[in-house]
Amino acid sequence: MKVQPCVGCGHCCITAKCGAAQRLYPAADRCPKLRWDEGEGRYFCELMELPGEVGLAYRKELYAGEGCCQNLNSWRLDVKRRDPEEAKLPTLDRTFQIFLHCLGREWISSDVYLLTLAAFTDEIEELGHTRQEAEGVARQIMFCLQNNRRSYLKEFMG
Repeated sequence: MKVQPCVGCGHCCITAKCGAAQRLYPAADRCPKLRWDEGEGRYFCELMELPGEVGLAYRKELYAGEGCCQNLNSWRLDVKRRDPEEAKLPTLDRTFQIFLHCLGREWISSDVYLLTLAAFTDEIEELGHTRQEAEGVARQIMFCLQNNRRSYLKEFMG
């Protein structure tokens, strides 16, 4: 697995609180120490920014500087402040992301993807998910497919 530098997309902290946040803020849906920095255009963990031994302990516990091992995390390429509703959207299972990576490299037109995703969105909604959730999952799928297309397929099919 290739480890890449952290870009501060917030995926780890927003989709699953770390052990420290679970201990300190067990009732919170989202860690209150996750801070969006408008100037930097990324998220930061205020626990890791604490001075002295306390901050060092959190940096060690949270593997600061070790990088990101979620190579198929679509948020890495779209770092932005996430509203609470968007953060609640289900994330794609890693195995499914690998499947999409392989599928995106095949000779399939964008029209087929779009038509299939439209039907998929309708069926997900019929299962009881909101339209926003269904469309959010469809956007994640399309993002994975588009970002794994071979360059000659991108030029040929858009």
